[in-house]
Amino acid sequence: MRILVIQGGIDSNLVTGEEVVINNDIKFLQGNGAKVFYEKIKISNSGWRSVTGKIGGLTWSFTNYRKIKKIISKHKPDVVHFHTIAPYLSLSVVFSAYNAGVPIVQTLHNVRWLCLEGGFFRGKTYCDDCIGSYGLLGVFRGCGHGRVIGSFLFVNNYIARRLGLIFKYVDQFIAVSDFVKRTHVQSYFPEDLISVRNNSVDLAGINHAINRKGVTFAGRVSVAKGALLLKRIIPSIKEVVNIVGNGPYLDDLRLFCTQNNYKNVVFWGKQTHEKTIEIIKQSACVVVPSQCGETFSLVAAESIAAGVPVVASNLGGVSDLVNHSRVGIVVAYDNHMEFVKAINEVLNDKNQSSMLRERGLSYVKNNLSHKKQGDALLNIYNLAIKKYNKKNDNNI
Repeated sequence: MRILVIQGGIDSNLVTGEEVVINNDIKFLQGNGAKVFYEKIKISNSGWRSVTGKIGGLTWSFTNYRKIKKIISKHKPDVVHFHTIAPYLSLSVVFSAYNAGVPIVQTLHNVRWLCLEGGFFRGKTYCDDCIGSYGLLGVFRGCGHGRVIGSFLFVNNYIARRLGLIFKYVDQFIAVSDFVKRTHVQSYFPEDLISVRNNSVDLAGINHAINRKGVTFAGRVSVAKGALLLKRIIPSIKEVVNIVGNGPYLDDLRLFCTQNNYKNVVFWGKQTHEKTIEIIKQSACVVVPSQCGETFSLVAAESIAAGVPVVASNLGGVSDLVNHSRVGIVVAYDNHMEFVKAINEVLNDKNQSSMLRERGLSYVKNNLSHKKQGDALLNIYNLAIKKYNKKNDNNI
């Protein structure tokens, strides 16, 4: 099978969780005889190209239309797999692949088709008010970087969904969690067009440490990911607290710790994926205090694989992951005292580490391994090709 994988996004030299997932998939597919072509269509982060690229991603990009046409002509794939279409690539890329006569798959890593902000987050807290609608409320509220950009996103999403264009072009969607599928079905996506397939975890890079200590937060340091909650949690944690990552709230959090003399907090900044795993597996607890609709937390999944308990918000796909694996505790996303209690409970019960190591490794092997999720991905590709052929046979 010849597979063309296309990812859109902002041009950056930082590796995202989405790219880790894509690289894991490519490794599996190539190891099973598939020919995989990986193309990144990135928008510049500065200058006039950034402006034109972002406008094109919000509306229609003739440049991206031509790029996809050229790429498909070059690689001649059996199936095209898109990651993150909105708001970076626009419907133009899907239309281009459709016109080229190739079956199309899209992974729903987030809720961009439903929520103008992209993660069920408004102001400083969780918001899913636009589920079951086309997001007009988000325009009035200025979600998605203000009313002007929000208006473009709304029109793009409305046309794609209300007119059924995205359902006509895409042969199969992949939801990274049950939460993602459920919210899309509630927002008028045909249920039979969505297959649930979790992100896989590379077990080769994960082993178990003996002496673990402290708490680790790994991810984007932002309000949506729980930075404000961290400020309320840190004063009650006596062991080391690792902050791995960067983001818009990093300086504020660092200043807060300096002013209050919290010397147990270590700021690692942005690290490689390998180094992040190393820090996680040395920890006694990983905290995922997201205030948004976390679709699937790779940090949580990798922590579970290492047998490190996860204390997570009761939002999105991460809560399902922690509950199903039974390696951690889920608490109310807006209650910092519940977080503190759960974290200290984990830190004070280090005798359970051996049991959790076995439980976590077993869960990931059975549910999130490359083999399990890789086979599921191949089945989805074959399903998309079958649907595409059947659709064309009916049109003859």
